[in-house]
Amino acid sequence: MHANILVVEDDDINYLVLQKILSIDYTVQRCVSGFACIEYCELHHPDVILMDVEMPGLNGLETCQALKARSDTKDIPVIFVTSYHQDHEQTKCWQAGASDFVIKPVNALTLRHRVAAQVKLKNQHTQLEAMAFVDGLTQVYNRHYLNSEFDKRLSYAKRNETAFALVIADIDCFKKYNDFYGHLKGDKCLTQVAQLIQSNLFRGEDAIVRYGGDEFVCIVPQVSIYGLETLTNKLQSRIKEAYIIHEGSELGYITLSIGAVYSDVVIETNGQRWLQAANELLCLSKKNGRNCVTIKEL
Repeated sequence: MHANILVVEDDDINYLVLQKILSIDYTVQRCVSGFACIEYCELHHPDVILMDVEMPGLNGLETCQALKARSDTKDIPVIFVTSYHQDHEQTKCWQAGASDFVIKPVNALTLRHRVAAQVKLKNQHTQLEAMAFVDGLTQVYNRHYLNSEFDKRLSYAKRNETAFALVIADIDCFKKYNDFYGHLKGDKCLTQVAQLIQSNLFRGEDAIVRYGGDEFVCIVPQVSIYGLETLTNKLQSRIKEAYIIHEGSELGYITLSIGAVYSDVVIETNGQRWLQAANELLCLSKKNGRNCVTIKEL
């Protein structure tokens, strides 16, 4: 898949020059102002930004500073395209958060090499970040991912006035399972359950997190109450169909208790409060005999 390069340039001719040089190797998009750039990056997260310095309204330096001040856009590399030749002028680019810069008139070979270098670094950073966010046993997201990303996802839903849901699923009587079958088989059970849950989260924006030893959190944006009920019921059905033998359970196989909260329009953006609310509903499912789902609006 081609990397996505965003060119922030208000001059048509300058844009066409950059677009012609880069379009052979990359997907090239354009914004004509700093404000449009910030709005675009909130939604699309390009791999590299080529930024003109001199623009009406919000100039390139101010735009770069605004991007670097945001947790969701600070890691996007910015290459300034500038006619600045003086040291003090170029220093301003570095101080604004630039990863590199190229001088106008642009040398095609230099531009290609510098963009390629930033794309490579960005890919390496993404791979390392992904490794840090993945649970080593189950290969789903870990708690570090939840701590880093959950509040951001809630804030995005609030800004865009979209629905949001959080699900906590717990394996019933898992301590008995570990005690009876041993930890190696317990690890295999955890991995199998994680993969079964993940297989039911079809959309790219959905995420499953191993929250505790045998607890899994599902982040499910833009879902209706009907969709949430369908999802949670399907999760239980898939676990039942897998029929993972559990002689310490009354039913004789692994089951899930589930607590879930949702909001048609997000108001509360504190992730800990969402987790606390979902966990209370999970406890209620446990008290009601396990292997059941409890859902409430937040």
